[in-house]
Amino acid sequence: MRPSSFWLIVLVLPPVMALTVLPPFGQRMVTLAGIYGLMGLGYQLVFGQLGALNLAQGALFGLGAYAAALTAPVLGPFALIAAIVAAALPAALVAGPLLRLQSHYFALATLALASLVNLAAVHAESLTGGANGLAGFATALPRGPVLLVMVWVCLIAGVLLYAWLFEGTLGKKAHLLRDAPLLAAAHGIDAAAWRFTAFVAGAALAGLAGACSAALSGVVSPDVTGFSVMVLCLTLVVLGGARHPMGAVLGAVLAVGLPELLRELQGAWLLAYAVATLAVVLWAPEGLAGLIDRLRGARRPPPVPPGLPDIVPPVPGAQRLTVDGVSKSFGGVQALADVSLLVDRGEIVGLIGPNGSGKTTLLNVISGLDHADEGAIALDDHRVEGLPAHRVARAGIGRTFQALELAGDTRSADLARAVATGAAFLLLDEPAAGIGDGERRALEAFLAKVRDSGRGVLIVDHDIELLSRVCDRLVCLDRGRAIAAGRPAEVRADARVRASFLGLDGVAA
Repeated sequence: MRPSSFWLIVLVLPPVMALTVLPPFGQRMVTLAGIYGLMGLGYQLVFGQLGALNLAQGALFGLGAYAAALTAPVLGPFALIAAIVAAALPAALVAGPLLRLQSHYFALATLALASLVNLAAVHAESLTGGANGLAGFATALPRGPVLLVMVWVCLIAGVLLYAWLFEGTLGKKAHLLRDAPLLAAAHGIDAAAWRFTAFVAGAALAGLAGACSAALSGVVSPDVTGFSVMVLCLTLVVLGGARHPMGAVLGAVLAVGLPELLRELQGAWLLAYAVATLAVVLWAPEGLAGLIDRLRGARRPPPVPPGLPDIVPPVPGAQRLTVDGVSKSFGGVQALADVSLLVDRGEIVGLIGPNGSGKTTLLNVISGLDHADEGAIALDDHRVEGLPAHRVARAGIGRTFQALELAGDTRSADLARAVATGAAFLLLDEPAAGIGDGERRALEAFLAKVRDSGRGVLIVDHDIELLSRVCDRLVCLDRGRAIAAGRPAEVRADARVRASFLGLDGVAA
């Protein structure tokens, strides 16, 4: 969401107050809050927008601090740029193998990376000064009010850019990547490119924050690469709001201000801080920024899933989808065996068969979510088997899913999104499941519009009556093999189809 005038005032108030009314100590605290805000803003890109638990952000912060300390005597203020590169470049180098990992494996790998950085800071004494750290470099870097202004200008610009980027299409894509990765891939979104960009951009912000921290303190030691910095980063983002544009700023202000406010509690301040954090997690999971928006009545209502469009415009692309001799096994189970079929523009082909016959597996193989063991899949003469799902989608194959991927989603919304991709061919997995008679009639009418627009459709559904009305041809699978293909009446009359799918062995269909 774009920051409202309220949030813009909140955003510029700390540096303005620091420069006009606060003493030097207050200016130092506001500068530190801005530094933590920069680090947290970078962390929001990976953790907030993409939902990946990156545990190396604190170590990247430390790399920036060391880089600034080492290069400041030579580069002066340009050491801040060196710090950005020093954090972003290693992140880019390790991003490939790390980002292929999923869930907790990614978290453990980034934790291992953080540990390596910390070990290097401790033991590479000739470069880092070891446990004693580095000092005497800060005079070459911005300090005092100049540093404060620079930090907050960068932070304000970053927050505004973050809000602008994730307000529209990018925000919707990030939502799909975070909550429905299969749906994102089916919409042509390259998850690897997104994660790489977010990881490197987040590292760059961490490096800049680390450099500013070095300029502020005048000393860099291995503590700056320690896990405590990572815990601070994670805590402030969760407290403030992991995806809210102002989340990192609010969290950073709290991370700096609460220890000072609770100083009278002496050793118990950390317990009070933990209780406050737990309270936010339990009663304001959207973070303090989201809670404030809710209390102000400014929280946006959840988006309404789109309905079926009234008009389905024609789209360019291939003229024929060909599946030739496709086989797929999972372990010792043969899910598909030498399956072949054609789908032309302007026709609807129905895929029927009993549960476990391989219908959804075939859709997964065509759309690139699974890779065929044998066989070819082509759009005209362009082979697409073996391509990742996002590239198959970009080639012109759209997809809906049997199980709705997003909370609060509808069959109509899933279908509308697939059509909106502009794909020439659509793979529909049980679009009539769980819908009423009125929605079924609307679906039939919409499928007619899709066919009239010149798209090709391969549809899976258990409603044989619906498929008989809307499909030009039917293909029946049984135990992974195509046992019948032809016009609906012909396939329904086939004895093998009656026995395996319709359960009408010996009875006319």
